[in-house]
Amino acid sequence: MKSSNLSRSSAAAGRAAITALLLAVGLLLSSPSHALDETKADLRLSVSDDFVHARGAMLVSARYGGAWGARLGFWARESQVEPSKAHYFAGIDHVWTYSKWRAGLGAVWIDETNDLNGTHWDFDASLGYDLSSRVFVEYRHHSHGRKLGISKDASNDGWNLAGVGLIF
Repeated sequence: MKSSNLSRSSAAAGRAAITALLLAVGLLLSSPSHALDETKADLRLSVSDDFVHARGAMLVSARYGGAWGARLGFWARESQVEPSKAHYFAGIDHVWTYSKWRAGLGAVWIDETNDLNGTHWDFDASLGYDLSSRVFVEYRHHSHGRKLGISKDASNDGWNLAGVGLIF
């Protein structure tokens, strides 16, 4: 009984995080275009942990680019996700910058499907904040969009990753 309550609270936390991310992206995009800052090209290295469905899974990733960027990453530590484990991913995204905030939307290709991503191709949504000129925190969500009506037969809990990184 206790684990089902924990499962429900985890699902609710995941939905709340996704809702907050989508609201933040919507607010950012609704701002006048002159209020958005130029996104400078840089290299960002990050380490993230899944905090909802795959607690303990650790992702190491790198993103290079400005407004448009390329991202590569690998899972450095697995969790109990079955039946297959994801090893690495590659993707592209677009980032909008406002002051120290960064919101991104893109696509990633994950080498293995499992209960979290359901398909190889997934959406990549992110929200980050630059703590300084060299350190940032971010939230990333990878999923294929079953709740949007895409691949309704594939599982889609999604990766919910919170992390910290360095800017070069």
